[in-house]
Amino acid sequence: MRDYVQIAIDYAIDAIKDKERKKYCKLIRQAAKRFLDDLKRADKKKCPFFFDEWHAKDACDFLEKLPHAKGNWDPPTIVLHPSHIFFVVQLFGFRKKTFIKIKDWADDDKFYPRRFSSALFAVARKNAKSTLSAGILLYCLCCEPENGAEVISAATTFPQARIIFDTAKIMVEKTFDIREAFGLECWSKSISRFETNSSFKPIHAKASTQDGLNPSHIGIDEIHAHKTADLLNVLQSALGARANPLILYTTTEGYVNAGPWQEIRKFAQDLLKGSFKDEADHFLVVFYALDDDDEELNPESWIKASPFIDINPYLLDEIKKAAIEAKQMPSKMAEFRIKRLNKPSSAADIWIDLRKWDKCDGQVDLEFLKDYPCYGGLDLASTSDLTSLSLTWNIDGEIYTYNWGWCPTSAISYRTERGTVPYAGWVEKGHIKQTEGDVTDYTVIESDILELFNKFNIVNIAYDSWNAQTLVNNLVAEDVPMIQFIQGAKSYHPAMQATEIYYVSGKLHHGGNPVLRWCASNMVARRDPNLNMAPDKKKSADKIDYLVSMLMSIGVMIADIEVNEDEDIEAAFKDVLII
Repeated sequence: MRDYVQIAIDYAIDAIKDKERKKYCKLIRQAAKRFLDDLKRADKKKCPFFFDEWHAKDACDFLEKLPHAKGNWDPPTIVLHPSHIFFVVQLFGFRKKTFIKIKDWADDDKFYPRRFSSALFAVARKNAKSTLSAGILLYCLCCEPENGAEVISAATTFPQARIIFDTAKIMVEKTFDIREAFGLECWSKSISRFETNSSFKPIHAKASTQDGLNPSHIGIDEIHAHKTADLLNVLQSALGARANPLILYTTTEGYVNAGPWQEIRKFAQDLLKGSFKDEADHFLVVFYALDDDDEELNPESWIKASPFIDINPYLLDEIKKAAIEAKQMPSKMAEFRIKRLNKPSSAADIWIDLRKWDKCDGQVDLEFLKDYPCYGGLDLASTSDLTSLSLTWNIDGEIYTYNWGWCPTSAISYRTERGTVPYAGWVEKGHIKQTEGDVTDYTVIESDILELFNKFNIVNIAYDSWNAQTLVNNLVAEDVPMIQFIQGAKSYHPAMQATEIYYVSGKLHHGGNPVLRWCASNMVARRDPNLNMAPDKKKSADKIDYLVSMLMSIGVMIADIEVNEDEDIEAAFKDVLII
């Protein structure tokens, strides 16, 4: 048996020594520091966990006794890469100090559960993450004392869920010793362990059909592809009955969508940054990716996302070929960034590039802005969900925008129960105002707009005439300047073109509003035969109201800028356009 614990420690030390980040990205260096700090913490009396070398080594040794599922290898059994050892040693080595009484477990019947009940291993393609996940879940089935264990491989589709399951199934079928030692039997859609009445099965994302599950260990493959949190919510709630549960996320990045991966990624990166101190001791994160300041087409940086490059020359050749295509064909760049660099990318039909959008989260100081002229956009498209007002300021070429939103109680309750979008959290943080009833209370909106009108120097508020006439008439009666915004490409195209220039050049400041970001991640643009743009609400993934109101405010703002007939919008905004 190799000294797996020392290999993990040496790996962490090497990562920390790599201060120039030539081989290890910032996230791995942070994970390494966390590991070494936790080893020191584990020796202290007040620490809620300890480190057990036997458990760490036993899990690694088990994985190295498994065969490769595909291909011809020498040796035929798995040899764990240090990146995998670094993950497995932490996952199984750290144990809680509170024990569970289990008959015939050790000499004193005491079993100490894993410290980590959630774990994320994120890495670029072709770094054996499916093999790693299959091995870990098999170890949980065979070597953790869970009577009636339900080990599950879950994904958006059944074929995707079968990737990890089939890998584990082949491993078992090829290894007589493991079948005999643990009494395993393979079926077409299940691996059974009769001694403990346990099983290992694949399931897909039709969450409504998964009620009644009682999972003990869950492997969720390619979490980035989940467009909703439905399956994840069902599985997480079902884990509550287990004393030693595990949710194992293995993923490569993907196109940005409104699914749960965005929040999981942010949580994981904040955890490694130290934002939660010791409050997230249950969650293990190992995240390989290029750093933001790395040159994406520089081969020397690729090992940060693909640690297997140092042992697999064929992988480096594959990435080089993909890089050549990405450099010559822009349509290939997003795929290269995702699969080879483990970096997120906006989908081709999603209008906003969220990587650039997120860099525009500068502070919006309303007290500072209140004396400057501003322009508004009011989107009243839905009475049963979000309604939004945006105000936008242009101060010396810097664009500041701020959103106010309203939503009826029934919609917030519905969204909260479904667990798909955190409306309740947004209400609590003041990003949405809750109105009583099943539909939005326009009297509340009217009162709030009048209050804003008295506070800010509003030049005009653009509105969509649909469903808004009574409210608009009331506001006009109070001398609020309202202007109709025609819903079509003719009105939206200049606003959208200007917005693209603003946020790509870094001149837009939106304050990091999470509802606005969510709407931006949902929005798809439609184009007419002349390639003029407008929001496509039918094709957008979910609500886009906050972004639409912002576009309307920018549209009415740029209408006040004099543009000669032979000038296009880029010429009009040459002071903010950065090439």
